[in-house]
Amino acid sequence: MNADCAWNRFTRSGEAAIYDDCRGNVVVWPGQETALQKFVNQTYGGRRHKLVHTKSSHSEDALTWSCFDTLNCLTGALRTRALAHLWALAFDERPAPQGFLDGKILIGKKYGQRGEETEVDASVEGAGVLVFIEAKLYSPMSMADADNGKPHNQIVRKLRVGIKEAKRSGIEFFFILLDIAPKKMLRALRPRVKLAEACRKGGRGFASKWQTAYWFSRYKGRGGSVTPLRKELKDIPGADAANVARNMGWLTWADVYKVVLRATITSHQLAASP
Repeated sequence: MNADCAWNRFTRSGEAAIYDDCRGNVVVWPGQETALQKFVNQTYGGRRHKLVHTKSSHSEDALTWSCFDTLNCLTGALRTRALAHLWALAFDERPAPQGFLDGKILIGKKYGQRGEETEVDASVEGAGVLVFIEAKLYSPMSMADADNGKPHNQIVRKLRVGIKEAKRSGIEFFFILLDIAPKKMLRALRPRVKLAEACRKGGRGFASKWQTAYWFSRYKGRGGSVTPLRKELKDIPGADAANVARNMGWLTWADVYKVVLRATITSHQLAASP
């Protein structure tokens, strides 16, 4: 049995396929094998959680690596067009900053300072810009849990860390929520939910994914009001809630997959042409 076949061996755990080797569950660009091993072996909170989770077909980390490392390995006009297309989808055809188009894509980098730090699924660091991409798949966002040292929910935590990082460097911060469906479709899972229920922690599974869309929309601004977001950022000097809300975008995995696949196929065709 060759190595590729060995990598593809898996067992079932519920509806998830659990691979013997994470390489059977990700896309690895030629030459990126060492980078993949570094990614899956990195620690957070003292645990190598990716080493286990990337073996599951339900893994957000595996899908994030597959798409964004591939995108980062593209070069020239193909890469620029792919990033420009993703930006237009996330921000309703708003022109992409040149720093985003030329920037370096990082996967699983840790940002922030002691007491308020976070691991970002994918980020883009470029001239004048910092972009955080929070990737969700089947799981909902994590809620605030003050009793366990988490005063902010997952969206606010990323926003606060990103704003502070960008301010220290004098650049502009953008945030993209990447999920399995458009926010209106996820929000429709619980269309008339009240604020008190949306604040409750402990939601699990796909049925709770409405929370991500609910809170994203609430911070983005309903009827032009960004008061909920302003309250979350009030202790950050100079934080402009209206601008932060404007710089929040939403993508779906279907969008990312098609853009990356199209660019990769074109790259292969160009390499194969005489």
